[in-house]
Amino acid sequence: MACSDKHIEKVFEMLKGQKGICFKGGLEARRITPKIAEGLRGLRIAELWLACDYPGALKPLKTSVEILKKAGFTRSHLHSYVLIGDDMAENESRLRQVYEIGCMPFAQLYQPRQELLTYKKEWKLFARKWSRPAIIRSMCEKGT
Repeated sequence: MACSDKHIEKVFEMLKGQKGICFKGGLEARRITPKIAEGLRGLRIAELWLACDYPGALKPLKTSVEILKKAGFTRSHLHSYVLIGDDMAENESRLRQVYEIGCMPFAQLYQPRQELLTYKKEWKLFARKWSRPAIIRSMCEKGT
């Protein structure tokens, strides 16, 4: 999305013949505009992934989801990567907020490029729980 309008239009035109399109790269939410949402609406999208890597990313995520919903997208299309691994209570709160905004959250344990972090079992279980849509729906809709 960080390119010219002309380039985005060419990409959308190229994708029009494809089915089940998945944008799994974690689109930057603040780059979603009504014009881009309209271009996406003209495609056969199965999954559209957005990024919510830190608490400050919730506001742009909410704005982009509102734009995408106006263009006809639903939670079944909208997913969000959520980086976790520092504060479990804050991370769970953010995951729940992502669900409330209208995306299916997907927790990912933070891994820097320079080294491999090893997480305790509780973090691995937490990440697993927050990467299973049926469990997430159950937790968020029943308030558990």
